[in-house]
Amino acid sequence: MTNNEHNDLVLESMHELRYFNQQLKNFSEQLSIELRSDKVDQNKTIDMKVQQADKVRNLATNIVNLSQLFTTRIDFIDVELNPNAIEQLPIQKVNIYGKFDKAKKMLHALSRKKKVKVNIKSEVKDGRIIEAYSIIDILPYLLLDNAVKYSPEQNDVDITFVYYNDCVKIEILSEGPFVGADEIKKLAGKHYRGRNALKVDDCTGRGLGLYFVGYIAELHDIDITYKSEKYSYEVNGVPYSTFSVALSVPLQ
Repeated sequence: MTNNEHNDLVLESMHELRYFNQQLKNFSEQLSIELRSDKVDQNKTIDMKVQQADKVRNLATNIVNLSQLFTTRIDFIDVELNPNAIEQLPIQKVNIYGKFDKAKKMLHALSRKKKVKVNIKSEVKDGRIIEAYSIIDILPYLLLDNAVKYSPEQNDVDITFVYYNDCVKIEILSEGPFVGADEIKKLAGKHYRGRNALKVDDCTGRGLGLYFVGYIAELHDIDITYKSEKYSYEVNGVPYSTFSVALSVPLQ
């Protein structure tokens, strides 16, 4: 790896880790408010209603899950620096449905802010188990984060699971900036961002999300395709259409 490539990797990694850190900060601040941390050392008990208790549990779970994403992102940096490092990563039993469900919960604050509803439809909620490297955790998070981030307000993101003997098919449908036929194959390229996506978000993204998704998918023999329907409406002058992500995850 050249010095320029190394510097680019550092900048890219810092960008992603700052984003995760901001999410972690938001969850921690919400948890602090719910637990009334300003009352520490005042010998006062924590008294809360069931609904508030559930909110506290969810916030605590999201903090734990985000810390796992930090670890996953750092593992990914190791692999980028040294491809042979993948051999050192643990292989685990993974419930692929559970990974998407976890990502949905972690993105609850963003989806609520955007007024976007994330729906998961599956024939069997517990799903089936696959063997995967630990970095697979970041794949559903990046796909759903992308869908929610680019969706117009008050729209749905629908995730459908269909199980077969040898694989599970997953489809993610959302509304997003129209992607031309000449751009579809470029989406997984490092630093590539669609023309219309740049009109919606021209400063925060670095065109790395789908690159990481593609890398992890290839590592696990997951087939993934993207499709953007012909645009039929505009939002603030930007053409929008239904965007779909189709995954085929092999089952052992």
